[in-house]
Amino acid sequence: MIIAGDSRAYRGVSPEDVTVVLEPNLTALNLGYSSGGFDRAYRSFILSKLEMRGNHKAIVLGITPHSLTPDALENGHFHEILATSKFDQLKTIYLSPISRFFEPRQFTSIKKIFKRSTKSHFERFHSNGWAESDNLKTDSLAAISNYSKVFDNNIIDSSAINDFMNWIDSLSQENIKVIGFRPPSTMQMRSLEDSLSGYNETSIKSLFEAHGGHWLIIKDADYETYDGSHLRPADARRLSKKIGFTLKAITEEALP
Repeated sequence: MIIAGDSRAYRGVSPEDVTVVLEPNLTALNLGYSSGGFDRAYRSFILSKLEMRGNHKAIVLGITPHSLTPDALENGHFHEILATSKFDQLKTIYLSPISRFFEPRQFTSIKKIFKRSTKSHFERFHSNGWAESDNLKTDSLAAISNYSKVFDNNIIDSSAINDFMNWIDSLSQENIKVIGFRPPSTMQMRSLEDSLSGYNETSIKSLFEAHGGHWLIIKDADYETYDGSHLRPADARRLSKKIGFTLKAITEEALP
């Protein structure tokens, strides 16, 4: 199973919690990227990580209004990571924190390091791709000001939707179960995105299902974000289990 999308997907879906209600030996990876879009290169990458010989294959797509816009389809974060050598990736993960700590510093800089250890933002990166994150102080409006500018000259067009839906159809033809959902945010965020992006969830859902996908309806009010855009860890785990139960039901319905 592959989970894909932008930061709401990689911060909001825990592969372990999806699979806990499915087969215990099912492998799942979260391959979300910041501000990601479903362009052809990213879609090919998703398929390259899916074990095609498996009896049960699934792709879970967190589809946000931004993920189908021209800016998102450029996939800056995804292509940046692809262009980074394995050595530099490992250096960043394992050596950078240590080397930064031992750099010559003034005493005031050292105090800032320890002060940052009590900062309000928390992140834990899991090997399966989930970025568990939270703010100790919740601000449901924190992301609103940034998102109010995201869709300036950057709205969804029909060609992007058609290209995406044709891909969903091709996955269905390969006997790959495809789950689509709009990651929960807040009512304020949903209203802002719907008014500025050109995203119509009713239309997206109908097209997605017509092309063989399964659309999971998520109620924003059932989940809590820490910034109006990203789920708190406990809510990400609950959402992940809901996705798992949905996949379980779809699989059982398909059995003879």
